Amino acid sequence: MADDLDSYLRSLPDRLVGPISRAINEQAQDLSDAQRAALVALEQSPDETGNLEQSCTVVPGKDELEFIVQAGGELTTKEVREGSGVSYDYAEAFEYGTARQPARPFFWPTYREKRAGMQAAINQAIKDALR
Repeated sequence: MADDLDSYLRSLPDRLVGPISRAINEQAQDLSDAQRAALVALEQSPDETGNLEQSCTVVPGKDELEFIVQAGGELTTKEVREGSGVSYDYAEAFEYGTARQPARPFFWPTYREKRAGMQAAINQAIKDALR
């Protein structure tokens, strides 16, 4: 009996990580999709945000239980003036605004809107994995 319990306890991490990782990844993908949809609704012209929309992705984190939802980066970084060596990420300009354009937030409002539902889905996956 003690051996069975010990074996069961040692198997928990392996039994839990897969289902929980899948649930977290699914929630991250859903969030990224919702952020892309919010961005499309805010677009002024297709060429304004095509790369920004494409930059909305989910990348693996430091372990199986971490996924990073991101927007911007290489696809959306431009030089201020050609040859100046000074660049900016227009994903941030779009989200927060600039002196020349108002903010059109798509990233954080979508996260705040979905946060409770994402946490509930992950909590349910944890409960299911423990059964």
